[in-house]
Amino acid sequence: MDRTVVALDIGTTKICTLVAEVGPPPEESLRVVGVGTVPSRGIRKGVVVNVNEVAAAIVDSVRLAERTSGYEIASAYVGLAGAHINAVNSRGVVAISRGERGIRTVDVERALESARAIDIPHNREILHIIPRGFTVDGDDGVRDPVGMQGYRLEVEAHIVTGATSSIKNLIRCVQSCGVQIDALVLEPLASGEAVLTDI
Repeated sequence: MDRTVVALDIGTTKICTLVAEVGPPPEESLRVVGVGTVPSRGIRKGVVVNVNEVAAAIVDSVRLAERTSGYEIASAYVGLAGAHINAVNSRGVVAISRGERGIRTVDVERALESARAIDIPHNREILHIIPRGFTVDGDDGVRDPVGMQGYRLEVEAHIVTGATSSIKNLIRCVQSCGVQIDALVLEPLASGEAVLTDI
């Protein structure tokens, strides 16, 4: 196994830390080698209401996962959920220079960045920008435009936001335990990635 990944789920009823070893490419399968589950404290409806209680529960969960896995946990992917999560759809449009060369990944990134340019209240921040579908030169229903030829690329994106204060409180709780955050991941999105196929 080349590397390990750690996931930290801070829920209303329990806090769970998972340690997994990542298999070799191309499958990169995961093998769970450590689990630490403790009752949640200081969380209500997915929102931190007591920083010290949450931090103490995270420490308990992380230590349990370290004992069962034999690894020392320095960073983790942290799940995020709660009533403060909101989402909105947005469209982004970019011109493709030298369309005869085809659309590249950088063009898709530019289109998503264009979709990101929406008015968001100052007390919210963007967590994820999820492409729902693409349109190339007016032809919609495109799932992956990379490699296609075209001069105008549009994307319909699903933009997930969260309350800044709730996100910062969660980050503070995790970092106060000596664990760095690899990324914040919306928990329903992570569940879908884990169990759903393209079909």
